[in-house]
Amino acid sequence: MTVDLNQYRAADATIAWIDRSDRARLDVSGPDAAKFLNNLTTNDIKRLPADRGCEAFITSPQGKTLAYVSIIVRPGSILVRADAGGLEKALPHLQKYGIFDDVAIDDVSDATLEYHIVGPDAAAWLESRGASLPGPEDLSAVATHLEGVGVLCVRESPTGRPGFTLVAKTDEGRPLGEMLRSAGLTELNSDTFETLRIEAGTPVFGREVDEKNLPQEIDRDSRTISFVKGCYLGQETVARLDALGHVNKILRGLRFHPGEPIPSPGTPLAADGKTVGSVASSAYSPGWEAGVGLAIVRVAQAAAGSALTWTRNDDGATFKAEVAELPLIPSRR
Repeated sequence: MTVDLNQYRAADATIAWIDRSDRARLDVSGPDAAKFLNNLTTNDIKRLPADRGCEAFITSPQGKTLAYVSIIVRPGSILVRADAGGLEKALPHLQKYGIFDDVAIDDVSDATLEYHIVGPDAAAWLESRGASLPGPEDLSAVATHLEGVGVLCVRESPTGRPGFTLVAKTDEGRPLGEMLRSAGLTELNSDTFETLRIEAGTPVFGREVDEKNLPQEIDRDSRTISFVKGCYLGQETVARLDALGHVNKILRGLRFHPGEPIPSPGTPLAADGKTVGSVASSAYSPGWEAGVGLAIVRVAQAAAGSALTWTRNDDGATFKAEVAELPLIPSRR
């Protein structure tokens, strides 16, 4: 697959959708559910009211990231979601510590479906089909119906454009995909969605963030970390970094020159002949008419406009890259 210009334009200017059912979903229930997750994540779960959510990192005792998740508090349970494969390291960790609390941790990835609807027309389209919309806050949610199918509708923007995610039980929600197609909505392929995600600066575990990263290196503190909630596993390291005031490397956007090749993920980035980071994700952006990317780079080279280079393996040719602030969403033309 390749980035599709019509799909890209639909997500940016009207409405589009994508099936994201391959993502991981956990249902955490029991009287200690909020306390349990609060003790193992970087954000303040105990203060979230029902039908509100937040982003968080699940951290190891050493403060390293085991998962990057979104958490939605539901009446009677808490929904924890991550990208495909994004809970492989965290789930055993949660199960290990779950024995100390009155909680049940159920992997509902196969028992549920997840569709994301994106674009400035998404809200009006959902309402026209009888669905109620969640509150205005990011990761707010509401239980509603779409064409008679019960769904959890979550307000979120992994592409940086207005968006809503629909989560439904698999046995009830299978007709939703066909309904979205028959309604004439543009379906995004994975490459086009990847470009939109990179432009938004939304990290994926296993690419921008892994178990070697400290939470602050992803530069998403205001969304993912509470510095006042009290103790949790790994909190000492996170608090110490906050007191020191900075990390040594950090997530940044990249812009590549029009007409030049786009480096693959894992390609080293250099400045003054020294390696200062590596490409985490990259794609062609129709909006910029050039390649864009995400990278973890040394803080000394992280300022917007910083000039970096990368080298092509097969012939040793060197090309330029420019550090950019996130999000990288281009103005409409």
